[in-house]
Amino acid sequence: MNSIRKNKAFMAILYILVFLLLAEWLTPVITLTDTGHKPLFLIFIAISLLMAFLHVHWTIAAGVKMVYIMWFLIYVYTEATIFSFEALGFILDDLQINIAALFAQDWAQTTDIFRTVLFFSLLWMAVYLIHYWVSFRLSIFLFYILTVIFIAVLDTFSPYNGDTAIIRIMVVGLMLAGLLHLARWLEGHRINETIERLAGFIIPLFVMVAVSTALALYLPKAGPLWPDPVPYITSFSGEGGPGPAAVGRIGYGVDDSELGGSFLGDDTPAFRAEVEDGQYWKVETKDTYTTKGWELSEPVSEPVLYSNGDLIETEFEPGTEDDSQNAVLEMEQDFPFVLYPYGIESIQMNGEIRYSYSAVDQKIEPLLSGAPFEPDDVELQFNEPSYSLTGLRESTVDKLAELPPEFDRYKQLPEELPQRVRDLAQEITMNSETVYDKARAVEDYFERNDFEYSLTNIPVPEEDQDYVDQFLFETKRGYCDNFSTSMVVLLRSLDIPARWVKGFNEGVQVDSNGETEVYEVTNNNAHSWVEAYMPGVGWMLFEPTIGFTGSSQIDFDLDIETSDPEEQELPERPQQPELEEEDEEAAASAGSDGPSLWDRFGEYAADNKGSIFLGMAAFVLLSIVLFLKRQRWLPKILVPYYRRRNGKQTFEKAYLRLLKQLDLYGIKREDGQTLMSYARYIDSFFGTKEMTRLTASYEQSVYGGRPETVEWRELKESWENLINRTSS
Repeated sequence: MNSIRKNKAFMAILYILVFLLLAEWLTPVITLTDTGHKPLFLIFIAISLLMAFLHVHWTIAAGVKMVYIMWFLIYVYTEATIFSFEALGFILDDLQINIAALFAQDWAQTTDIFRTVLFFSLLWMAVYLIHYWVSFRLSIFLFYILTVIFIAVLDTFSPYNGDTAIIRIMVVGLMLAGLLHLARWLEGHRINETIERLAGFIIPLFVMVAVSTALALYLPKAGPLWPDPVPYITSFSGEGGPGPAAVGRIGYGVDDSELGGSFLGDDTPAFRAEVEDGQYWKVETKDTYTTKGWELSEPVSEPVLYSNGDLIETEFEPGTEDDSQNAVLEMEQDFPFVLYPYGIESIQMNGEIRYSYSAVDQKIEPLLSGAPFEPDDVELQFNEPSYSLTGLRESTVDKLAELPPEFDRYKQLPEELPQRVRDLAQEITMNSETVYDKARAVEDYFERNDFEYSLTNIPVPEEDQDYVDQFLFETKRGYCDNFSTSMVVLLRSLDIPARWVKGFNEGVQVDSNGETEVYEVTNNNAHSWVEAYMPGVGWMLFEPTIGFTGSSQIDFDLDIETSDPEEQELPERPQQPELEEEDEEAAASAGSDGPSLWDRFGEYAADNKGSIFLGMAAFVLLSIVLFLKRQRWLPKILVPYYRRRNGKQTFEKAYLRLLKQLDLYGIKREDGQTLMSYARYIDSFFGTKEMTRLTASYEQSVYGGRPETVEWRELKESWENLINRTSS
């Protein structure tokens, strides 16, 4: 080993930088999987690198690592004394469970302890590979590039934010690559340097990297030419329609002034709801359509304050008292408002909380000592509204003219709205008599006219383009915002008061507790729908988005007493036509605003995490075995490769490849040993004269300056015989 690798101070700097680079791999894995105990995993990496740096014998190093892993399992998963009979018995019992699960190929039955051991094994293998690259190959380029790609992909396609991580990786990687290049240069020139003289190289390198980083951070920057690869890629599909594409992450937002663009799924939990049946959880409404999105026509003012247990009066009358239900929300995210179901009666929280309800946007905001409050747990009492069929059948169109002026803001439309939108509204409802029939006709229009639900390839309208007009007549492709906004605009074109509603849909049932069910609601479940006013009846919920059935939660109370059989027919909601295959995929997640590719991958990973971990471990193990045994299989690739090649440079490359293969075989060339001396030793080892012949030709080509005199065709057989011997 050359002197630079024996310089402990220099190698210590390399291993410290390697530790920092490995930490950047570990951080997003811990963050995205909620694994926890990140410091303990970092300690394991540090111990592994330290023993590699000190060249501790592999048996001792393996023993120390196994003891640490055992201590971790006992510390994290049991309350027993470290290495007591109780703790060891627990580990052995768990081992038996996992062995039985593996033999039965029941990956779901593998335990967290088993997965933790697999994770430690992956870290162990990663440290070994990096130790090999740093100590023997003096190259970290491949791992450096993979780290950059890994963080970039996670930052783009997952909730992980890699903005600062990528800066740290670039700084550490540049320092590490620079030091390893210096080490290779010193070894190539056989220069022996002390740490004092090495400092003359190292310090300027670190200063250059630091200055470059500072300049990159603080100098003015032009806007990105390619801000996000997702819209760039989807822009070539031709499915997005006109207008520039934008990509965001699903979740509840505040600004709805510019709608459109594609979305990435985000299954980050928002809250859990324990309730008898799934509910739509309302947050607020907006009333002014701007051709691009939604705003409020007037500021929120003079709210009504309620206390715990007070009867809250909204514009939706609760149903009968016998049907009252309770709901308990456990908030996972901090929201400065209360999510409430239709027919809300009262709210209960711990402490002296007041509830501010505004009739302008129907939002309920909790206040603690007059200041906004973000609740952790909310208990709600509600009673789902019921509607009389008699009243709905009497909601004649002429009653719309009798509505008071306060409904005018729910009939607002921009002057720029294309006339064909108004014409379409008339066409859809031409055979409908009552206001309710017209609303239902508009609600059902999207399912029957080749509209498609999707989160991807969704355009943003151009400056002179109307958001609704683009969806109805050009793209016919979108998600809840497209469908709900279009229905509101179509209803308003008929002078039917309607407003745009935001909140969350019911989510996914994950558990049950007696008569109640537990639903998990994530950012994917952020949703929008429609409320329309039926004269003489009141506001009603409508759900125009394909694949969602929110309005079916409303009970239509038939209050009819007549002998006319035609009038006794129930106004059942029409059976939804079977969705096409793509729509079935969009509607398969009953509690989301449509699954994205990332959602489906996340669901698959969650359902098959045992198989994935085992597959990853098997892949890494196989890669390591193939890498360590490469001297056996590489000749099978090298021989046919060089057999087909000719040219002056081919022989030189083949000869150098042979030297590397002999080194892998275990016949190493000593420091200072000439090529011819080494060749004679090879021939004496194998009992041939072929290496001497090849070396003489190589020296004639390289040092004699006569490469044209070397005939590769005549030397191929000798080269192949030698390189094939190294695979035995």
